[in-house]
Amino acid sequence: MKLKRLLPVILVFIMSGCALGKKTLEIPAVDVDSVKVNLPERPTRNVGSIKNSDGFDYIDLYELSDFHGAVHYEPDHSEDVYIGLPKLANYFDKKRSENPGGTLLLSTGDMFQGSAESNLTRGYMVNYCMQYMGFDAMAIGNHEFDWSDEWLKKNAELKYNTTSIPYLGANILKNGEIPDYLKKSTIVTRGDYKIGVIGVIGSDLENSILKTVIENYEFVKYATIVEEEAARLRNEENCNAVVLLAHEDAKQIETLTKNCVDAVFGGHAHTNTESTAAGVPSLATKNYGTSVAHISLKFNSSTKEIVSEGTTANIEKMIDVHKTLNDDANITSIMNQYSGAIDKIKNIKVGKCKEELAYDKALKNICTRAMHETAVKFADGNSDIDGSKIIAAYHNVNGGIRDNIAAGTITYGSVYKAFPFDNEVVLIKLTGFEYIRGCASLNRLGIYKTFERKTEIKDSETYYIVATDFLAFSEYFAEFKKDEGGLQDKHLIRTGKVVREEVAQKIYSIKKVKNAEWATNDNCYRVVS
Repeated sequence: MKLKRLLPVILVFIMSGCALGKKTLEIPAVDVDSVKVNLPERPTRNVGSIKNSDGFDYIDLYELSDFHGAVHYEPDHSEDVYIGLPKLANYFDKKRSENPGGTLLLSTGDMFQGSAESNLTRGYMVNYCMQYMGFDAMAIGNHEFDWSDEWLKKNAELKYNTTSIPYLGANILKNGEIPDYLKKSTIVTRGDYKIGVIGVIGSDLENSILKTVIENYEFVKYATIVEEEAARLRNEENCNAVVLLAHEDAKQIETLTKNCVDAVFGGHAHTNTESTAAGVPSLATKNYGTSVAHISLKFNSSTKEIVSEGTTANIEKMIDVHKTLNDDANITSIMNQYSGAIDKIKNIKVGKCKEELAYDKALKNICTRAMHETAVKFADGNSDIDGSKIIAAYHNVNGGIRDNIAAGTITYGSVYKAFPFDNEVVLIKLTGFEYIRGCASLNRLGIYKTFERKTEIKDSETYYIVATDFLAFSEYFAEFKKDEGGLQDKHLIRTGKVVREEVAQKIYSIKKVKNAEWATNDNCYRVVS
């Protein structure tokens, strides 16, 4: 559901499109709580000596963020490799063997949402695998809220035998308090060293989450919170170092690092970033497990004090090491135990295409047309809605559609990967004046739009536009109902239809998708009356 800084592509359609095919694609559901998983015994970790050289000890911090459920190894990307869970476990085992008593595994969030395997298991598969690997803490990202805070709480409390990963959100408040399933910080002990770990989320990321999901939540500005918690960890808990996990672009949190924490890991931006501004290493990595951040903290082994000039930081790209890694059999076992429930859904054949369906070309057009047809069909069964007045269809292509669909057989799993979010198709009732005003605002923001109107929109008449519930609540749509403080839930007419499922139904009705018919905006519907 994240709305990227790249602004959405907006497509506008006519009313006449063909109805969905008579046959309906049946998509079964998964009751993840009923899937029994036999968890492998975890090897004993974090024992043995801490790496020492010339009288100095080293604590190695490894961090992964924005994994987005990329559970399978995918080496065929031109510039990156999706490392997948089994090889990722082997990677961390190798790194831990270099410093058996002094290694930490950390995450800055957005770990679950993004693939059929992870989404259908509501994060449990990835969560169990992270726990098997020995992750020590995780900051909360915006996408951890995608399935509601009920599922966030379930994942926070999901135990691997008797333990779970500490979920950190020092600036996340629910009804004015930190929720009971989150903590401001945690302390990780390695030998004689205590490492305090604080977790926060960007205060502006409330705008990247469906408002109805976090209506009782607030992400407060965290500079003072981090400063106070770091001081407490040092002075009251006697921590030898403090690390900040922030689900936010690392470039935006550098001002917090000076005299406050010893290392910073960022996230959310999906870019590799290395910085030592303010004398503190600050790293962030790309998404889908394509790279891992590493900071090595140097300590005087006698005084246990950190030696800042000896601290090093780097980002390792998986494309450089993936061929040296093996699959961890126990991680594979965890994944396989979910496969019976998952495969029958992700392997459903939806259609075929000879050429790749690009997210910003053919796929965006198929998506918005499917949304429009869904809305018209919904109006046909609702006497209060005039289907001929549904004048536009909107979807946030950059962010809402996450992948292309490869040439060949189109499965529901490939549709799921492109449309991982459970966004609902909604109608919004507007006057012609509100619609024109909203469009003018979108134009000022530089949002690209394909539009050809055959008749003039009249200010006083009633019209409808189609969007996702997430986009409807975004700042971009606020202008449509500016006089009422922006679009609110009361303005939406909910269809109960999920965009991903409607796209799958649309492709299913086409059967064989001819890319050329969908790849350009010239083939978009035009508004007529």
